[in-house]
Amino acid sequence: MSVETIALQGFGGLKLAADVYGLAERPTVVLLPAVGQARAFWRGAAVALAEAGRYAVCIDLRGHGDSEHARDGRYDFDVYVEDLRAVLAALPNRAVVVAAGLSALVAIAVAGEGPGQLVSGLVLMDATIWFDETEVARQREIHIRRADGFDGPADALDEFAALHPGEPQPMAGERLLAAFATGPDGRLQWRGDVKALGATSIRNEEARLADAAARVAAPVALIRGALNDTVSDDAMRRLRDAIPGAELTEIEGAGHYAATDREDAFNSVLLDFLERRAPRQPLTYIGGSEPRVLRDALGCFGTGVTIVTTVSASGEPVGLTANSFTSVSLDPPLILFSLGGDSSSVAHFKDTGRFAVNVLHIGQQPLAARFTQRGVSRFEGVEWAILADGGSPILAGSLASFDCRTFAAHEGGDHLIFIGQVEHAWFEPHRDPLLYFRGKYQRLHFA
Repeated sequence: MSVETIALQGFGGLKLAADVYGLAERPTVVLLPAVGQARAFWRGAAVALAEAGRYAVCIDLRGHGDSEHARDGRYDFDVYVEDLRAVLAALPNRAVVVAAGLSALVAIAVAGEGPGQLVSGLVLMDATIWFDETEVARQREIHIRRADGFDGPADALDEFAALHPGEPQPMAGERLLAAFATGPDGRLQWRGDVKALGATSIRNEEARLADAAARVAAPVALIRGALNDTVSDDAMRRLRDAIPGAELTEIEGAGHYAATDREDAFNSVLLDFLERRAPRQPLTYIGGSEPRVLRDALGCFGTGVTIVTTVSASGEPVGLTANSFTSVSLDPPLILFSLGGDSSSVAHFKDTGRFAVNVLHIGQQPLAARFTQRGVSRFEGVEWAILADGGSPILAGSLASFDCRTFAAHEGGDHLIFIGQVEHAWFEPHRDPLLYFRGKYQRLHFA
């Protein structure tokens, strides 16, 4: 099974390393390890998911493995929640999230809080939202000791086994050791920001997580190693009862590491749940239901990419990236684009009475990304000009540009639809277009 390593964006643009398995157009499953572990922990499950027709995305948490360290030193619970939200919002379809430990609690918060549903299902391993203070303190001490490193692989595995003396010896040692690298002194050092170990406090999150659990609308599977000595059967049953419609399965003979030590059994439970509760059939949108499904369906219509421009009352250029563009009429020559009513630029387009649409070619993808950013001077360093008397900014090198007088503006739900009468047009017939499909930029190379 081939694997590709990619970079995803977490909260604040922080880069998160991820291994992906399978084809991106298939239903997505995001897999998150527990604090202190690396994304390789989920390798066996990811391969099984890809072979079953899923797209598996295994992610290193911030400050873990190959992901970036937090520049502001933040490793609190809320920032992990925002990381997952950022990842899920950027995916081409709603994902199932598979998570363990703290990451399972993060998944509950994301699924149960905030506007819009970002997930199509949750699979949570060894999760509880009711915390024993003594156990929380012990786990923090464990993470802090882990930051000191180990003399070698055998020493590390002995330490992992000693943490849970009533459980079976961990079998998939290479998955656990993937979070470490051999240092210059020959010792195993943890691969990450040591500030991330033991930095997250969850003692005060019980009420919040209980409320979030009650609001989870997606299908949920809870999985517990039957020999787990810190998350009891009673705790998992209590969580099952707190989440509407949740299922609970125990894997016999396994402790903390059921996903690796009893891999076949774990994968069987995982795949069975997905086929029953999150099948690979087309999702359906019915008026008034989940808007994310409608957005995903609309994303199946491939479009070009444009930058629409105008000038402010003070004569400053204004522009933003848009793919909601189409031709309307040849007689008179009309085109349109739509702009969100809450956009900070909408007043400029309404007041000026003019706009231009610049269609981008494949080499202008960085420009498209630039004109979506907030808090930057979008036109700085960009070559542009007013080519017609009283016209709008035309971006140099665009595949095509249309300079328009506003013909009409109509309210359309949460957007404003601008129809423009084309007064001037320029185009370059020998370049390929930049495309946008299913939430990603695409490139079409003509033969």
